[in-house]
Amino acid sequence: MEKIQKEKEWYDNPNILTNLLTCFIALIIIFSQAFAVKHNLGANDILRSLLNYNSIYILVLVYFIMIKNHIGRRYFNFLNILLILVYFLNTFASVLTVFQSFSVFSLMNCALNFILLFYITYTFTKDTRFYKELRLDRIPFDEVTNEWYFYVVSILAVFLLVSDLVIVSNFHSVVLALFNCIYIILFSRYVYLYNCHLESRNQKSIKKKGEGA
Repeated sequence: MEKIQKEKEWYDNPNILTNLLTCFIALIIIFSQAFAVKHNLGANDILRSLLNYNSIYILVLVYFIMIKNHIGRRYFNFLNILLILVYFLNTFASVLTVFQSFSVFSLMNCALNFILLFYITYTFTKDTRFYKELRLDRIPFDEVTNEWYFYVVSILAVFLLVSDLVIVSNFHSVVLALFNCIYIILFSRYVYLYNCHLESRNQKSIKKKGEGA
């Protein structure tokens, strides 16, 4: 069993995937700040850029670092709820962006954020009491399969990248747009694998109850 686990492809190996995500998030933060320094921005401007543009990346980076240690694994569900709140705020901000500057890019970004928010809320609350308390079990999330959630998010991320590349006119924006697209696809794959884990565990639990009966 351990041999099969080690022989998993990288995109089906949660450990490799979380390491890749951590690296890409760190690269996004480092590159964006490096470009800010290159443009001779002052200390206040660089700090503002770090807090505004990179705030969600910093929080997600902390999340993945935390789940790599014992404390993070112990409070895993709590960290997932905090991650949902982070993406809720990000989605709310994308809605405001649509009203502020209506465009194909802002609409696609808003749609992507909404779908990603639904996806992580549906997945990360399954193993918590909030799932039934918020009556998420009554919302037809299961109408769309886990695979299709992943495919839709990935396709939208690619379309958003293409749309972004049409708009941007400098090298650093192209690099950041590409890294952001890769991050979204890897992150959605992480959510996909966690959903697979929950489904597999539930099936084993049902099977054991059936055998016990």
